[in-house]
Amino acid sequence: MRRRWRRRTALVAATTAATLTVTAWSLPASTGEATAGTIGPLPLPSPLLSLPLPLPSVTLPTVEPPPLPALPPPIRRSPTPAPTSRPGTPPGSAPSTAAGAPPSAAPVSPGGPFPSPGSAAASIGADPGADLYPQPPVDAATTPQARQVARLADVQHRIQYLQNILARTRDDLARAQREPDPVLQLLTALTTGGDPAAAPPIAVADSANLVDTPTGRAAALSAAIASGQAELARRQQDESRIRREIDLAARRAAIPAQAPARTRGGARLGQPLAGRLTSRFGVRFDPYYHVWQLHPGVDLAAPVGTPIVAAADGRVTRAGWYGGYGNYTCVDHGRADGQRLSTCYGHQSRLLVSPGQRVRAGQVIGLVGSTGASTGPHLHFEVRLGGRAVDPLPWI
Repeated sequence: MRRRWRRRTALVAATTAATLTVTAWSLPASTGEATAGTIGPLPLPSPLLSLPLPLPSVTLPTVEPPPLPALPPPIRRSPTPAPTSRPGTPPGSAPSTAAGAPPSAAPVSPGGPFPSPGSAAASIGADPGADLYPQPPVDAATTPQARQVARLADVQHRIQYLQNILARTRDDLARAQREPDPVLQLLTALTTGGDPAAAPPIAVADSANLVDTPTGRAAALSAAIASGQAELARRQQDESRIRREIDLAARRAAIPAQAPARTRGGARLGQPLAGRLTSRFGVRFDPYYHVWQLHPGVDLAAPVGTPIVAAADGRVTRAGWYGGYGNYTCVDHGRADGQRLSTCYGHQSRLLVSPGQRVRAGQVIGLVGSTGASTGPHLHFEVRLGGRAVDPLPWI
């Protein structure tokens, strides 16, 4: 009897539990309220995880991979060039091209090749005041005369910088003037009814307001050229004044007794050769590089092989290849005007002296050539005070 009662009780309990479970699953998902005749929601755990459909799309940001470090370029070793028999070519350099120029794509050390005209233009584009010729060491400017010579060098390099900047700006202005200006054409059409001949000229002040147009750029470039020309005129006046003072001091300077000069008509130094003057001292448009450069001496035209003589007694301090100067010799003559006096001779076809050698005034030290950055046979002759170039003409 008890066993029957227990079985009946278990059966009723199981039936009740099943009914409650089915009732709980029949509730509306939106409100959670029970339907009529059913039991309200029970805190029964859901046997399944319900996800809203459709799933929202999630856009992840694109992550760029970090750039790989740049690898160094491979080292390319050029083969050693064969020796050349041409006089005036530096040892170990490639055979020279026209005008005695060893091929080169970039400025290199003073003792080796020198910039090609193409790479020279790029160098000046990056630095309009760059020196394309090697610069010898200079002494400290400790005397008034030395400071005056140093001031001249500073002014001349500023003039070179301005000349190269002005040349570049003029080229930019010419390109801007050739570009069609749609803004200017529109203004002309609106003000003249489409007749360009009837349009009044637009002043620079008016066109300067047209930002980022060929007309506006042309106006800005014109203003920059005017400003540069004004400064250039001031610098050239300063250069002329300083050069007059240095030239006057040169005529009064006494050549050291231990290095007497070969004088002619009161000249302080002897002429290195009897040649025609083809280029003077100062900033010029370089005929080889086609950019503005300081010409630190004078050019004397003469046939190849013409003897070059020392301008005074002294000691050879340099004799060898020196970049754009080609075969280059410098002779120290002692001190004059409170500074170290030296003369230098460039573009030689052959050197006849060596460093440390003592020479006498009028002694043959080399032969005329066209080595280095040269466009024809001539002698490039320099006079330097404390290592800085001055005009040689007052000295010879």
